Amino acid sequence: MTSSILTNIKSRKESNDKIYTPKKVAEIMIKICDIKENEIVLDPSKGGGVFYDNLPKHCIKDYCEIEENKDFLKYNKQCDLIIGNPPYSIWNKWIDKTLELNPKRFCYIWGMYNLTNHRLGRIIEKGYGIKKLIFIKIDWWFSLSYIVLFEKGYKSKEIINYSKRIMCENCGKRCKRGRSGHCFNKCSEIM
Repeated sequence: MTSSILTNIKSRKESNDKIYTPKKVAEIMIKICDIKENEIVLDPSKGGGVFYDNLPKHCIKDYCEIEENKDFLKYNKQCDLIIGNPPYSIWNKWIDKTLELNPKRFCYIWGMYNLTNHRLGRIIEKGYGIKKLIFIKIDWWFSLSYIVLFEKGYKSKEIINYSKRIMCENCGKRCKRGRSGHCFNKCSEIM
């Protein structure tokens, strides 16, 4: 069932890049970031302003918004924190830009299928650790989401990025086990 849902999402005529974050979720994200006085905080995709408008008054705010010709991918100012809900169709470019800007912290909401071991590995390689992780279910969104606060130099507690694929222990390869109607508990190659 999940693979048909993902196929439908990938084949949409319009991307799911304009899904605004509920105010309550933005407030949770802002709170866990513990924004200090005079920190420079960037909302990289302002949209309706749910992050930007709710940032504390004691910080220095900036924003990007593609519809206002302020493209995050062209942003080049220093910032202490980046917080927002990235457009899901360009996650890799978004992560690259975030890491290029080298903020002290960044906090994004990730769809369940967007926080991959490859993306997480790239972030960890650049010296960031997961300081806070919140599982959240927004009723009208596709799936479970994760609010993740990354901090430069923070040593995550027991986060292991095991990227090697686990193959079938019977045939040693990627057989049809668990796919295309085959049993999850039996090798499809061994009859």
